[in-house]
Amino acid sequence: TLDYELFLGERTGSVERCLVEPMRRLTEAVEPTGARFTLFVDATYLFRLFELKADYAALDAEYQQIVSHLRMLRAAGHDLQLHIHPHWHYSTFEDGKWQLDHTRYKLCDIPFEEARRIFASAKEHLDAVLGYATHAFRAGGFSTQPTQRLTALFAQNGIRVDSSVCPGQRYQSPQQTYDYRTAPEGAAYRFGADINVPDPEGAFTEVPISMHAVSPLFYWKYVATRLLKVPGMRPWGDGQSVKATNESIRERLTRRTVSMATIDGFKIETLEAAYQAARRRGDALFCVIGHPKLANPYSVRKLSRFCELHKRTGDTFITISEI
Repeated sequence: TLDYELFLGERTGSVERCLVEPMRRLTEAVEPTGARFTLFVDATYLFRLFELKADYAALDAEYQQIVSHLRMLRAAGHDLQLHIHPHWHYSTFEDGKWQLDHTRYKLCDIPFEEARRIFASAKEHLDAVLGYATHAFRAGGFSTQPTQRLTALFAQNGIRVDSSVCPGQRYQSPQQTYDYRTAPEGAAYRFGADINVPDPEGAFTEVPISMHAVSPLFYWKYVATRLLKVPGMRPWGDGQSVKATNESIRERLTRRTVSMATIDGFKIETLEAAYQAARRRGDALFCVIGHPKLANPYSVRKLSRFCELHKRTGDTFITISEI
């Protein structure tokens, strides 16, 4: 799974460098194995472009480029679904750059009726662009709680599947708030009133992101690749991420932590180990996350080898819609 989005920090980056070029490299890497991506498209950003494109030629060009790109990816067999970063609804375009509203990153920060309008308008527009009704969702910043607030939006908008849960993790920042320490992992499950609690009678299905333990040594190596500017490690994306909290950085550098199975940059180094750990646990499902904007030459090569290896071992690559 990939979150199809620009950067969310002070510099959002360009469509070409954050989305189009890295997706070309990523799709080329997996094409020989028949693997396809599920892309969670930042539909709030897409709808904001649509709203402003008549006033700004640059945004009109950006909008047309993304629409064309999404339709091309769909025609190639990739699964496109819904992603919401609500701060785009409040952001403005001034002097040739986005001015992001950093106070409204989570749907739970917004009055319900306003959140309902943001959710519905973004989804309806994405569906119109794609030519089908999206039914799966990933929350911006993985922030789905309180569950009943979100499932009310799901019920009103035809969402049946979520893939936001990071089992075993808790995080608190102005941009992200979630607590998935009690969520099950390793298989899709039905849920209702509480996204952490399986409910066979629940109306919704959770596809949790696969998690694995990572030692501090890995993160020190990661820091070293950035400080030493190791060739092939620079991401294609040309924006700036939201900064992690000092507490989370300190935690990762000093003790063993739980991390997502990901293809992002140097972090793909742990992907095979994460997969093997999932096999040992007997997990029925291995759900990987990535962001095109964070892809680099190193991660694309590693992804190609990973897919080739597991095609030979008989594993099945599926999209969210096939679960």
